[in-house]
Amino acid sequence: DEALNALLLLAHVALRQGDGVGSVSFGAEARVIAPRKGHRALNALLENLFDLAPGLAAPDYRAAAAIAWRTTSKRSLVLFLTNLRDEDGDEIRAAVDVFRRRHLVLVASLRESAVSEILNRPPQGFEAALQLAAAHQYLNARLHTLEALRLRGVEVLDVEPPALPVALVNRYLDIKHSGRL
Repeated sequence: DEALNALLLLAHVALRQGDGVGSVSFGAEARVIAPRKGHRALNALLENLFDLAPGLAAPDYRAAAAIAWRTTSKRSLVLFLTNLRDEDGDEIRAAVDVFRRRHLVLVASLRESAVSEILNRPPQGFEAALQLAAAHQYLNARLHTLEALRLRGVEVLDVEPPALPVALVNRYLDIKHSGRL
């Protein structure tokens, strides 16, 4: 829900700025809306995505990139809105590489609140210490993947779900005002 709200808010702001918006959902189900401008674009997003639900299928970043590549001809901001896991590193780097030559890429990854909760509470016993060590290992692998993306010239956001809408819009506006598009 947070990701969908953030996407719709970003689409609204981008349309008000005169940009076109589109989407490609991937993972459990692929749905495609080619980029377009105007008030009908937001309605198309709403109609296409309102009932989209997470599933158990692993995300196929390369397949999503191939679909999006065919729908995006002008230089654009390409957003990967995902919950990046450490094992996704190779896949997302390959997908990002498809776009980096022509487009500006932003990977917005939802950081799990549960990991932050584990990191912020003192361990009480062996089991909690193992959880804490696992959380640190997971976070380090994730940060490594995000840093590898940054080194490729990719814009990166890594925020907990409640902070996503504002962070995403602010990053878009920063990019827009910088003239990089």
